Amino acid sequence: MFPETIADKLSDAVIEQALKLSAEERQELVVSYIAKTNEIWLVQGTEGFVMFEGGGNVQLPVFPHKDLTQKFVSMNDIVGQCVNIALDEFKQTWLPGLEKNGVELVMFPTTSDVENLVMTAEDLAAELNVD
Repeated sequence: MFPETIADKLSDAVIEQALKLSAEERQELVVSYIAKTNEIWLVQGTEGFVMFEGGGNVQLPVFPHKDLTQKFVSMNDIVGQCVNIALDEFKQTWLPGLEKNGVELVMFPTTSDVENLVMTAEDLAAELNVD
């Protein structure tokens, strides 16, 4: 399944397996893998970072690996590029800002018709042991 060590490139088989994980398993993958790589992946569009909006909520999709981010972009016909953020910067700058603005995090979403796990910035900070 998903590499225990840091991998620059994921095989198509690993990507397909990752896409079949449950929402809870994808959330666990994000938390455990970003802690290893010390980076988190986002999608940057032409007008800023790609966000989901609906039901009064704004959500930022986050990913554990560039290849999974790219697969999400291509599967959903999104115009954007994969951008990595250093985990320290994400914890110190992004999470407090997201929390302040009430933006939730969608943990490694796949497609809109698949259940995705949503976390608050505060919950992810706790998972990553941010002081």
